[in-house]
Amino acid sequence: MAAVTSEMGVVFAQAGGRALKCDIYRPADAAGVLPAAIFFHGGGWRRGSKDSLKPRAQELAAHGFVVVAAEYRLTDEARWPAHIEDAKAALRWLRANAAARRVNPDQIALVGFSAGAQLALLAAGTPGVAAFDGGAGTVESERANAVVGFFPPTRFQGGTERVGGDQPATPASSLGADITPEEMREASPLTHLSAQYPPTMLLHGTADEVVPPATSIEMFGLLRGLGVPSDLRLYTGLRHEFVRMDGVLQVAMADVALFLTRTMVDPKRFDLTQAELFGVPATPGGASR
Repeated sequence: MAAVTSEMGVVFAQAGGRALKCDIYRPADAAGVLPAAIFFHGGGWRRGSKDSLKPRAQELAAHGFVVVAAEYRLTDEARWPAHIEDAKAALRWLRANAAARRVNPDQIALVGFSAGAQLALLAAGTPGVAAFDGGAGTVESERANAVVGFFPPTRFQGGTERVGGDQPATPASSLGADITPEEMREASPLTHLSAQYPPTMLLHGTADEVVPPATSIEMFGLLRGLGVPSDLRLYTGLRHEFVRMDGVLQVAMADVALFLTRTMVDPKRFDLTQAELFGVPATPGGASR
């Protein structure tokens, strides 16, 4: 893996009477402006830490990205929608500070894992939605240029029993005991899909016992129906949080780097005709033979 530098504990916002912090990873030998990705950790919205993202962030940074591993308030500290407000604050902060951080403001992706994937996917579909902006009142600065979700919860239900691919909205596993049906609906990334949704990559293990792979399969189908550039990766036999496995992590992050390069960083590089792909020379007029 290429050398990566890190800057830990950078304050990106104030919320709930305290500072919100992030860790920033950057290729050690990179010069100039780079594409970026903001990472959000998992943990069922009630536990977890940005510290757990270090190996994943280092892997993607080694592929030429600035990676910002951001924290967000958990359910024991703040009621929903504080979590998504903090995720959006990280995006606004990075775009506002793009020049100082040597980041391309038009190449900022969101990447989340489990509960963090719900936040990434929801943020991608709700730029400028007042209910989730924490009073910031911004629109353009909240737009993600691409989004990646690892084993994402995408729908919520009341009660304690899972129906289909829905995530039960119980205090033990989800957004809190007092969340309302309307809040559950609005917290679902599926509620906010449109043809303007950014390019999306979903990665899921077929043996996931925490978040069924049906969640990613359903979302992929809906995005494709809307014409949104989308990729789906199903890892046969792998369970929840499969990126904790050495070897799998490297392959998955290399695939994420390729997806972000294809859709966000340099799409023209991959826009080849069949003739160009197979090395058939073009005629003088530019058309392939």
